[in-house]
Amino acid sequence: MSRIYRTLPPPGTKLGIAFSGGLDTRCAVAWLTHQGLAVHAYTADLAQPDESNVEDIPPVALQHGCVGARLVDCRDAMVREGIIAIQCGAFHLGVGGKKYFNTTPLGRAVTTTAIVRAMREDDVHVFGDGSTHKGNDIQRFYRYGIFVDPTLKI
Repeated sequence: MSRIYRTLPPPGTKLGIAFSGGLDTRCAVAWLTHQGLAVHAYTADLAQPDESNVEDIPPVALQHGCVGARLVDCRDAMVREGIIAIQCGAFHLGVGGKKYFNTTPLGRAVTTTAIVRAMREDDVHVFGDGSTHKGNDIQRFYRYGIFVDPTLKI
């Protein structure tokens, strides 16, 4: 049996989604719920300064049809991984004459492993992606996720 659903899972299937609270994930939750899936939303707290109150995001998922929504604290893991990257000189980039450390790849790994651990606690083993598929996020989420839950499906 494949780990990748080529069509929607059967109605009633528990499905976890990384929920940012943006339009894409709101629409994904509403649509998946309308299709009969039991959607659980997981919002990662990476201590990003662009969110005035990250605790306000999970209730939005419930308003759009989720049966469960949680905030997953990823701050310590992000700091730990970020410090290691800086110590190693990893992800060092230069843009416009300025040097900085690109932590986006680390954020994906930290976010995914933390969310999939939370999904396991909730007995959710199917991961749905709410991105617009402009990039390769779903592949990153899946590849990091199976390290934490070898039974994970997408």
